Amino acid sequence: MLSPYVVELEVRQPYAIWVRFDDGAAGEVDLSDSAETGGIFSAWSDPAYWRSAHIVPDSGAVAWGNDDGVDVCPLSLYLDLTGQSFNDFRSDSNAAAVR
Repeated sequence: MLSPYVVELEVRQPYAIWVRFDDGAAGEVDLSDSAETGGIFSAWSDPAYWRSAHIVPDSGAVAWGNDDGVDVCPLSLYLDLTGQSFNDFRSDSNAAAVR
């Protein structure tokens, strides 16, 4: 089962990004829940840091900063965007592999 891969990214208002995946799924993902947890995500409160979002070429994740110190895995973003659970995604991926 291959994980979805972010191929396009737009930084939106604080804590929201627009992403498009390699399968064509696209839309805005609200990351404010993660921002509210604090910890490493507290760096997002700096507007310049928030705007540093970029796609990590090797993984398709979205990361912030020069050292990719804060990142969000593409599968997590995909599940948030599509409203699927991990089990739904796994079932869909297995069904596609059988076809």
